[in-house]
Amino acid sequence: MPNIYPKKINNKTYYYYQYTYREKVDQNCSGKTRGSGESKVRTVSVFLGTAQSIFEQLNKIKKPIEVTYKEFGVVAAGYQVAQEIGLCEILQKYIPGVRFEIPRWIFFLVTILNRLDSTSSKEQIGKWASKTILPQLLNFDPKYLNSKSFWYVTDDIINEKELKERRKQNPDIEDDLCAGLDISVFEKIENELWPKLYKLIGKSVETLLYDTTNFFTYIEEPVSSLLAKKGYNKESRHHLRQVGLAMVVEKEWGLPLFHRLYRGNSQDSKTFSCLISELIGKVKASFNEVNDIVLVLDKGNNSEANFEKLQGKVNWIGSLIPSRYNELIDKELSEYTGYTAKHKYYKKIMNVMGIECIVLVTYNEDLYRKQEHTLYGGIDKLKKKVEDKFDSYKRRPASIPKGIKSMLKEDRYGIYLNVSVKDKKLVFTEVQEQIVLKRKSFGKNIIFTNKLDAEPVWIISQYKKKEKIEDNFKLLKTPEFIRFRPIRHWTDTKIYALGFCCIMSLVLLKVMQIKAEYAGLKMSPLVLKEELKDMKEIIMIYSKDHGEIQISKRSSVQQKLWELFELMHLEKAINHTPFE
Repeated sequence: MPNIYPKKINNKTYYYYQYTYREKVDQNCSGKTRGSGESKVRTVSVFLGTAQSIFEQLNKIKKPIEVTYKEFGVVAAGYQVAQEIGLCEILQKYIPGVRFEIPRWIFFLVTILNRLDSTSSKEQIGKWASKTILPQLLNFDPKYLNSKSFWYVTDDIINEKELKERRKQNPDIEDDLCAGLDISVFEKIENELWPKLYKLIGKSVETLLYDTTNFFTYIEEPVSSLLAKKGYNKESRHHLRQVGLAMVVEKEWGLPLFHRLYRGNSQDSKTFSCLISELIGKVKASFNEVNDIVLVLDKGNNSEANFEKLQGKVNWIGSLIPSRYNELIDKELSEYTGYTAKHKYYKKIMNVMGIECIVLVTYNEDLYRKQEHTLYGGIDKLKKKVEDKFDSYKRRPASIPKGIKSMLKEDRYGIYLNVSVKDKKLVFTEVQEQIVLKRKSFGKNIIFTNKLDAEPVWIISQYKKKEKIEDNFKLLKTPEFIRFRPIRHWTDTKIYALGFCCIMSLVLLKVMQIKAEYAGLKMSPLVLKEELKDMKEIIMIYSKDHGEIQISKRSSVQQKLWELFELMHLEKAINHTPFE
């Protein structure tokens, strides 16, 4: 049996490690049984040194020969939240089966977590996953994750061939809002998830926000997608095909309740008209204990037919286009007798699109200055564009060329600027009549509601909540976050599957924010991500058979997030002893 023993040499005590073993006298013999050959005992002593030198060696800092890391914080927190709200369980329920030796639901979960952390392309998602804790945590081989495997798994859930067959048998469905897509699987997941989210909010939901946006694509001819159509793009990419997104969220946090991807050439009010019945049904089913639900709408959804469908079922708060109500905009500020903390307002009961409503014309000084700055900034940018275009001509034109005329016509600020050429130099003249007309509406909004017993201050505060859904759209478009656009898939089933993953990623992000704020950590999505992103799984390799793994050192804020999302459980769940 091995042992350590002391030995005195010149009045100094040294320590040795000693062990024994048996060795055959005849090296050609083997075995331990009687008759297998004579053996003798060998003793080996290894010099360790003095007690002081042994102590110093034990406490000597080891330098690893290699240090690597894996992403931990964002994916770990996202996974914990997905478990808490039941998303993992629901995905397993509605996306069963296995593809490429990986459960199908994991393809979707990994894509959802990827949009939170890195927004990789589908081709690179396996490479990204290999640099995270997910393969360890979910027990899968990341080499099977790529664009091809994602397409196959998506096709198992929402089949492109079946979609084409339906369109062939019934060509009219191509003009439907969703172009004939069967999205029932995604609807079931969303419907089952919402009650769990509602419970998390812990408040009665009385006001919901509805709005639409669109996402441009780089899809070129020939086009397989009927969702991707050219239309009015909210980022002025009118020459590109786009996909529309309609969304309903609750007002406090912007937590998504409902979403629908639709044809990019569908106008907002027509889109809303197609979705009204479905929306009302979803709202009633989700909030049957609330008798007075209010839907906040953007002015793009206004139409007499739409409000007729809503009347008596759901109340609403919307806004009106100022240029169509000059009699309200022309009111002097002295007639604005109501006040809130930041607004003056003028109140009137009037008929709006066939329904008696409260109409509030609000004025905000900060908004006035912002809109004024935007107007003159836009005019200056247009001047610079025109000058650059004019200077690009090898021969200076004697009059305004067609290219510059087209530029002025297409630019939203073109109506405020006259351009001429004198002595081969540009001359700019601002159209004061148009500028004065525009400035009349600066700082003003026209808000209306069919809820005739509502107080003006409450109406204004509810309408301002629509910033929450606008913030969601920014998160879906920003490169640092979920980034649904530009869409690079070219078939409708894949586009819809990716859109679903992006919305689920948004849900996780919102829940993470809610939990952090409830814990006293109010932070923006960007700050929250940065704090979590700094948490890495550090791998220190000392030799081919010895290494050490630990989570990186945490700040006080990161430690609170660590405890909030209970990341210590994942630290234990993943194997931290691969070298022993």
